[in-house]
Amino acid sequence: MTANTPEHNEAIARAAKIMADSLARGLMEAEVILGAEREARDQTAPQLLDTFERFGEALTKLAQFTERLGERVSELTDAVTTLVNTYDVRPAASPMPQLPDLEPSFASGGEGIDVTIAAVPGFQGLMDLQRAFVRLPQVQSAAVRRYQDDEAAIQLVLSQQMTAAAIVEGVADAIGRQIVVDEARPDVLRLRLRFLAE
Repeated sequence: MTANTPEHNEAIARAAKIMADSLARGLMEAEVILGAEREARDQTAPQLLDTFERFGEALTKLAQFTERLGERVSELTDAVTTLVNTYDVRPAASPMPQLPDLEPSFASGGEGIDVTIAAVPGFQGLMDLQRAFVRLPQVQSAAVRRYQDDEAAIQLVLSQQMTAAAIVEGVADAIGRQIVVDEARPDVLRLRLRFLAE
């Protein structure tokens, strides 16, 4: 078949029509696929946006709640401090004759004694314990350093030397609970006490 003959031109026209039909079908299929994707995206996007919006609102509420909780904890700490300071009335020290101690004494001043107390009966028991320490005439300060799993650590600074037995007796009388000495080490300023079960 020679060029520019009717047969040749007809073959070219048929080939062009086949290509045009194929291209049209391909474009139509692509439009159908894109339309389906657009429809799915249009349906999903509002739900996803709504979910993100609800999540953002929940995070905002959580942040506000955390802030309010922090304020309440600060107020509670101030109230407890005020309460302790209000009732921190030490009895006047009565003069006592100096008797020789058979038990070694804890020295006054310095960094203080590391007192660990086991089986503390709850947070209120810890507050009662701290007040009892502070009210002892020979005690300068008693600061709670840690409280976890019913065990407390208190930094006790004495204004006068005391034995472990004297410390325990004074505190036990003040709170009306039995306390025993598990370990007394005046040489390393360490004292371990324990509440007895009632």
